[in-house]
Amino acid sequence: MNNIIEVRNLTFKYQKTDENHQLNDISFHVKHGEWLSIIGHNGSGKSTVVRLIDGLLLPESGQIYISGDLLTPENVWDKRSEIGMVFQNPDNQIVAAVVEEDVAFGLENIGVPGPEIRPRVEKALTDVGMLSYAKHAPHRLSGGQKQRIAIAGVVALEPKCIVFDEPTAMLDPKGRKDIVDTVLHLNKDKGITIVYITHKMEEAILADRVIAMKDGHIELMGSPKEVFTQVDRIRALGLECPLAAEVASALKKGGRDLPKILTHKELCEALCPSK
Repeated sequence: MNNIIEVRNLTFKYQKTDENHQLNDISFHVKHGEWLSIIGHNGSGKSTVVRLIDGLLLPESGQIYISGDLLTPENVWDKRSEIGMVFQNPDNQIVAAVVEEDVAFGLENIGVPGPEIRPRVEKALTDVGMLSYAKHAPHRLSGGQKQRIAIAGVVALEPKCIVFDEPTAMLDPKGRKDIVDTVLHLNKDKGITIVYITHKMEEAILADRVIAMKDGHIELMGSPKEVFTQVDRIRALGLECPLAAEVASALKKGGRDLPKILTHKELCEALCPSK
């Protein structure tokens, strides 16, 4: 099976009395080993999607399949072992007074035998570049370091897929870079499937595929180049495009014949081709 997640005709609203749905008949899939970014302004429905995938919410209609199995209230706990979640605020996921104890917390809760816990904790901390902080107190770490500890706690559980819900929203530029580098490592080097919710386009373009949402609907879906070169449609969604794509779009409107351009390098090569 190529897909770890399949969402079919999903509809949801928080209150039955609401006239409008937060999600309205959306369908998409996530392939094993890929990085899928979901973008959209606040209220577009992107965070609601991931809460449904993790079984934190129940859909009004539609189906969610995890590794080919229909997600139900009866199997939700088993399926959560395949899908890890990382939220905006790492303080909401850190529960222990020492880093290594925090990473071990989830393993202890699911009954991992004692001799297996330390190797898995050390491996997870190594994967996020935080092994040297194993004995530190989490509250003394920076925001980016705390987020990497929260990620390590999820990685230690060995999920097939990790869902990141705007993990860099509360971080400074260095913290954001550290988290993005960590996600790239987990995806490209460790083969972990990534679903990445963000409103930062410089992060979304790193994905294999992008979904753009508005008012509970999927408006665009495709590779970063296919999505972000539709500059006018992205702007209509209240989102920004990469600068190179914006410049290329303006030049095309002025009559310049250019291919689809996403990066500064592609723009430079198109404008000043080497002989």
